Amino acid sequence: MSSYWSSWSDLPEREVLPGNFRTAVTGKEMGLNRIRWVHPTELPAHTHPDAEQAMVVTSGRIAFTVGGEKTVLAEGDVVVIPRGVEHSGHSIEGEATFIEVFAPTRIENLVGFLGGSSMPEPSGGDTR
Repeated sequence: MSSYWSSWSDLPEREVLPGNFRTAVTGKEMGLNRIRWVHPTELPAHTHPDAEQAMVVTSGRIAFTVGGEKTVLAEGDVVVIPRGVEHSGHSIEGEATFIEVFAPTRIENLVGFLGGSSMPEPSGGDTR
């Protein structure tokens, strides 16, 4: 395997919240995650004061809120989340996948992969 490329299938996947699975890769300046949500899952409201985040949905649909604005994202939709802007989401049905890019890279993603979750705890009981 080259030091420049890999396949998602060659990388380990980690459940970081119930039903929320992350496969992470990182460079020196940016990080890339493949996220897979299996319904029901919830992403609690949180911010990233240290990084800007971009997402592109590659399959399925998710409910997502950024800066208080709610929407449903589907395959091909893209969202950019500036540093410090609160965001959250939850699954709608079945399974959904999306790619996240963080710049600069967030070592928490790899720490979350290696140890405990780097995500906030879910609010509990919400099984949308």
